[in-house]
Amino acid sequence: MATKRLPNHIATAHAPSTLEKIRKVPVGRKLSEIDKTFGSTYRRLSPDKVSPTVTRSGYRDFIHPTEDRMLTVRELATLQSFPKNWVFLGVRLDSYSSKRKTTMTQFGQVGNAVPPRLAEAVAKSILELLNKDA
Repeated sequence: MATKRLPNHIATAHAPSTLEKIRKVPVGRKLSEIDKTFGSTYRRLSPDKVSPTVTRSGYRDFIHPTEDRMLTVRELATLQSFPKNWVFLGVRLDSYSSKRKTTMTQFGQVGNAVPPRLAEAVAKSILELLNKDA
């Protein structure tokens, strides 16, 4: 799935139990509406609606609208308005093991980032205000 033209587009190899949960969720719904589960994890995106906020735990939050898998780092980055050629480095997934040494995964980088287009809009507004006073 990953190519030089589209970095960070690698689907997670889901455990059978995860695939079972994913397959239960219809488009535009979340698993917690169907089964007892924690919070907002396992939400299948709707192609006709705005995406919810991408967070650091994004790899277990969003299900692809038409495929039975979670979104890739690239897909989450696209929701956050990162350019297609932006490369996220480091470990892709975090196992949450007590022995882990990773402090920030690729998913975490995307989820913790200020969306680039939002940052650009804020910066332009500040420049406009500064130029008015000059």
